[in-house]
Amino acid sequence: MPSSRLVAVTVASTVLTLLAACGSSSGSSSSSASSSSAPAQAQSVPAPAMPLTIAPTTLATTLNGNTVTLQLSATANTGTATFNGQVAETGNLSLTVLENGSPLVTEIATAYYLTNPYSPLGLGITVNGVSEVVTYPSTTPLPANLTVGSSGPLTTGTYYAANGTTVIGSLTETYSVTANNATSVKYTVYGTGTVNGSPVSETDIYTVSTSGTIALVEVDLLVNGQTLKFT
Repeated sequence: MPSSRLVAVTVASTVLTLLAACGSSSGSSSSSASSSSAPAQAQSVPAPAMPLTIAPTTLATTLNGNTVTLQLSATANTGTATFNGQVAETGNLSLTVLENGSPLVTEIATAYYLTNPYSPLGLGITVNGVSEVVTYPSTTPLPANLTVGSSGPLTTGTYYAANGTTVIGSLTETYSVTANNATSVKYTVYGTGTVNGSPVSETDIYTVSTSGTIALVEVDLLVNGQTLKFT
């Protein structure tokens, strides 16, 4: 099982690129609709408000007959710190990958961002004791509402070694929004890149409700040419 650093970066940057909703959609229902009709699927929901916290989440899959679990949580606004010479707000992300209960990867990430207006700066990551830094040369904010059928860019990131100057990789993220049910849509983040010369690829799938509540429901991770689906 390779390092799960892309999981942490993708989850953390998703947390940090979701802007506060600045409006709500409205609609009307036909008075002639049959009461027995199936409820229409949600077509637009507000983007979750910042700062965002993801409750502790456990997803699982199997690999060669073994149970592999992914555990993560994210907490926003945990304090302030200096990042690249700027005083920033911070958020924490904890991620652990276990095989049959034994830890394979332990990862801690600290996210740095500005507020008023919100602007993500980067991440400090420790993977199994090895430190790395991610910066965001380019970020594109989500619209105030997530509408079914919409898609676009999110971030481009650069990985650095712990010294903050040696480039070791890159990351590009995009998103799409698809229908889910009457009260939520699916928000999918696609991350691709390289780290230390090796390709990485990941898809994170969230549900976002009509009230703006977000939940991680699936992570698809490329492992040695095979995509593992954590659900």
